[in-house]
Amino acid sequence: MPASSMKPAWGYRPGPDVAFEAPQGLRAAQRLAKAAALSAVAAARAGIAENEVEEQVHSYFRQHGATGIWTITNVGLGENTRVCFPTQGPSDKRAAEQDVLMVDVHPITADGSWGDCTRCAVIGDYPEAAQALGDLERIHYETLALCRPGMPANELFGLSHERLTREGFILLDALGNIGHSLTAGAAYTHGFIDAGNATPMWGAWAIEPFAQRGEVAVKVEDVVWFGRDGCEIL
Repeated sequence: MPASSMKPAWGYRPGPDVAFEAPQGLRAAQRLAKAAALSAVAAARAGIAENEVEEQVHSYFRQHGATGIWTITNVGLGENTRVCFPTQGPSDKRAAEQDVLMVDVHPITADGSWGDCTRCAVIGDYPEAAQALGDLERIHYETLALCRPGMPANELFGLSHERLTREGFILLDALGNIGHSLTAGAAYTHGFIDAGNATPMWGAWAIEPFAQRGEVAVKVEDVVWFGRDGCEIL
């Protein structure tokens, strides 16, 4: 097999010479990530366990051609929605009658591309949680609309954090960020979207505000392609 056939689909270097459009491999990986996350939260119901949701995600990946995951599948219910980190995997905790389910998925596709997506669902009649999730999603997509090629990561952090704080949210991320760079075969290469990282944003970045308001913790995540002349939510 020619060596060139083993190269990942990801073919860009950070900087203004980045491709105009996202690689097809990345697009496919992100479609898979979003579909798997949505299939998981669609199963949200009282009594379902975190590890059952994890198995549903992994079954979906196997059925749709994923070759693996690049970090654990995060699943949180109740107080476990307040932690989303690779050291805390899903447990046998079951959903209450009023609860929030958080699912963060990380597929690898056959060509070596990586996806990353988080979705949440409210279980039962829980108006406070429904409002918090709706508000976080609105802030998230308003922030994504402000993305521009090459903007400093800390500028995007500031735009998001200001909106979150104004609406009563407290950032929960253990490292104090709202996302990270993403490439085929590696994440975090160009750092995190936090207050101290002035790295220009080119290529793919996962943007994932994770925040709490009152007793409710919620998170949403999408990948944005920072192309040469525009940004696209994948």
